Amino acid sequence: MTGSLLHNPLYASPRTTLHISQQAPSFLKSRSSTLSVPYPLSLLTNTESPEQWAAYENLFLACLKTSDDESAFICLEKLITRFGPDNERVQALKGLYQEATAADDAALRDVLKQYEEILQAKPTNMPIRKRKVALLKSMGKTNEAVKALTELLDVSPIDAEAWSELADLYLVQGMYSQTLFSLEEVLLVTPNAWNVSGRDGQAMMLRQD
Repeated sequence: MTGSLLHNPLYASPRTTLHISQQAPSFLKSRSSTLSVPYPLSLLTNTESPEQWAAYENLFLACLKTSDDESAFICLEKLITRFGPDNERVQALKGLYQEATAADDAALRDVLKQYEEILQAKPTNMPIRKRKVALLKSMGKTNEAVKALTELLDVSPIDAEAWSELADLYLVQGMYSQTLFSLEEVLLVTPNAWNVSGRDGQAMMLRQD
């Protein structure tokens, strides 16, 4: 297993991400002859390792970031075959692929509609809730993103990342009281988050101005 494939490209430099994505041809070719057992029979096998599927996911993300959509699709298909189309994490990765390859705003609206349909069937699907927030933000729908985040927090009120993201959205809108409230919630969930303490103070200074 190539070590770099176990590093999440979301937090890697562009150079590292490119290096990971360039391994796609050799990585996928080396596994093309491996027998793939379809879901749910795949759950009964013990011949695979968590690292293998982490590598597929990281390679998928790196290929999307470097516009290698073909390799990303192959990785996605492997993950769907292994874990099933109803797996929440797989659904989020599929949505991410559709977002990245959307040709226009109409295609993005279709993806958003799919997210809403999934959430109607299962409101506790947190990966899809987070993708919905990210998509709304990318489409410039700040108010709708705030609404989606508050709905997410109704389901999972101890999600510090969601509270922090909500604080950011409130801050850019000049809603300082709401920003402070959200940051205080982050501190309640993660009291040792010293970086949030600094942001809290910064928000208070902005409010006083």
